Amino acid sequence: MKWRRRLRWFRAALLLLVILMAIPVFYVETACRAPSGIATAHSLNVFNITDAVYSRPTTNSVLSYPEWYIVYAYQDFAAVLHDGDESRFRYLASTKTYWTGLCAVNRVASADGASDPSEKAMLYIIGWSFTAEMAIKGAYETTVGRLFAWMRGAGKSNEDRFAVAVADDYAQFLGQKAWYEYYFWRQVSALWGSTFDWSHPVRASERRFALTLEWGVKAVYAKAIGGLASLSPAPLQIQSVVGGLDDADRAAIPGIRVVKELGDGKQLIETPRYAAFTEIVQALAARNRPVLEIAGNDTIFATVLVPLDAHIDMDGVKPVFSDAIQSRPGWHRQGIQITVSTLTKTIQEIGARGATLEHLYDY
Repeated sequence: MKWRRRLRWFRAALLLLVILMAIPVFYVETACRAPSGIATAHSLNVFNITDAVYSRPTTNSVLSYPEWYIVYAYQDFAAVLHDGDESRFRYLASTKTYWTGLCAVNRVASADGASDPSEKAMLYIIGWSFTAEMAIKGAYETTVGRLFAWMRGAGKSNEDRFAVAVADDYAQFLGQKAWYEYYFWRQVSALWGSTFDWSHPVRASERRFALTLEWGVKAVYAKAIGGLASLSPAPLQIQSVVGGLDDADRAAIPGIRVVKELGDGKQLIETPRYAAFTEIVQALAARNRPVLEIAGNDTIFATVLVPLDAHIDMDGVKPVFSDAIQSRPGWHRQGIQITVSTLTKTIQEIGARGATLEHLYDY
């Protein structure tokens, strides 16, 4: 009977999907681990700070990278749209970079200690979601989308320019907030409230359809993910031990709150996390203030944007991976693990070598 045949096809498709989803998990959990017997020794919380919110697992830093890579992928996508259309973005390459990056940081994490299973599960879930999005979007934009862009001609339509503006806004938004907090429905409403480009009616209609479908699906998915995230909200503050901080530093660097004086010119401070944390540590380095410990840890993971003629090889720095950047030909994103006690000097040296500190991955 037809329904039995359809059921068999459905079961086969479901089994194939499960196998495809299991392949990257199996690979990361087996091939992407530190060699047996190799473990990194860490002197955690040497200042004996007993505040419950202070110490956090070392692995949290390096395992924060894959989620941030998706932010960089959207930044790359926005940059590509400024010079061309969606079909120019390398969707499959972006997906591959997510999984190879997860593989690289998992090797480091496996040497640093046991990671939280829920954190690893989250990385696989967002990896599958990102892969599915890139596959679907890439399949559409490199075929149907490319055809309609060709029919439009060289100039961009109003709808194309609106998509560029939203891509820029979304990429900037992700620097400090979770993707599921973005106002997708508001952008759909704004798109349909904008002036229709009658000089490119075919492309304008196609863009409105494609963008409405994409943002609408993301809005629904974001609501579901946001509901789950609200059950266990991430802390938005982090504490560190720094040295030599004075009133002038606190006045010049917004976001620092001194929790307590530790003696010998050292202070326990509290700051925002994410992009703001990177900016604050860079400001401390610019004022030559040492960072001595972060959330009880003596190492932190970072990414650096590096031109081909620059090399990040210095004391206290361990290379982890290097990936090409789509929107910046000739530049690479290097993942490095930094000893916290050398962090100020390392940041200063990175700038002196013509590279750029992109992000410090807090815990």
